[in-house]
Amino acid sequence: MATNNIRVVGYLPPSYHEKLREYMQSQSLTESAAIVAIVKQFFDGKSGSERVAIEELNEATAPLKAQIALLERRLAVLEEAFVSRKQFKSTKRAPYQYGSPPVLPPQDITQLARRLGVSAATLESAAQKDETEFREWSRRRDPAQRSWERRGELFHPNSE
Repeated sequence: MATNNIRVVGYLPPSYHEKLREYMQSQSLTESAAIVAIVKQFFDGKSGSERVAIEELNEATAPLKAQIALLERRLAVLEEAFVSRKQFKSTKRAPYQYGSPPVLPPQDITQLARRLGVSAATLESAAQKDETEFREWSRRRDPAQRSWERRGELFHPNSE
């Protein structure tokens, strides 16, 4: 039997020979054909099954890549809007363009209790305590974090 192929003689370590036998059985090849297939795969690159797997993977990931691209575009739009809004906000404006800031008038116990969201009895009890303690107590409850002090029957906002 004449052939143009080159004859190769070699010795394999037992562990590699066992793997070669397993490959031969799984592919239904002779020893010579199995070695040729392995050498071809080594020198020619990826096997056919690998190419198919890569193509399938690319097909499966294509929708994900499209979604990522869409999300990137949407994120860019949001970032641009955020930056332009930040630049708009950074322009200096006078805090009170129409006169001086509003001044809270002194309030009686029922008015201040309503503002602080407590009962008049609770407010009276808190006002009996130390002056600095009452200021902190009222600041924690005031919607504008303003502290109050008692002067006679009325409560006055502090100008801190």
